[in-house]
Amino acid sequence: MKPIRLVMEAFGSYGDRTTIDFTQPNQNLFLITGDTGAGKSTIFDAIVFALYGKASSTENEKKGEILRSQYAALSAEPFVELEFAEGENAYTVKRIPAYRKLREKGEGKGTLKEKAETEKVSLFLPNGQEYAASIDETNKKIEEITGLTKAQFMQIAMIAQGEFMKILREESKQKKEIFRKLFHTEIFEKLV
Repeated sequence: MKPIRLVMEAFGSYGDRTTIDFTQPNQNLFLITGDTGAGKSTIFDAIVFALYGKASSTENEKKGEILRSQYAALSAEPFVELEFAEGENAYTVKRIPAYRKLREKGEGKGTLKEKAETEKVSLFLPNGQEYAASIDETNKKIEEITGLTKAQFMQIAMIAQGEFMKILREESKQKKEIFRKLFHTEIFEKLV
């Protein structure tokens, strides 16, 4: 899985619409740096949330209303949109976390509704058509496309701050599975 473009709005520390174009540098490795509180972890959260519906590490999973930016207008709809390539094919996934909308009329106009809107996900296939399915089925399809679960993705593709040592300390069996998927050596296991 190679990210192409990430768009976030009202998500984490990004109140305004923010676009990150991963095609600008001509390289396959990205280093995200910046001052404390600059939003580095939010970029990781956004990519993982777009793909798997949960953000952050396995110890501190974030989802739903907690992902909505405190810096965004209350009327802004939070979302993350990730365009990514898998092999020669490009996919786009847009995910809206559960959030509370503003009351637009009646008593309490301008205040947040008590009940949150439900999470939504849209997956667009290489032919441009939307994969019309439930959230669970769409999540399974994304796992099928990437070939990785969220836990594997966090260990292989994006090593978040403080989690590098965790992969090094994994049991040999888990390391073997991770590296087999990373280097596509499943065929050799079948031969053995």
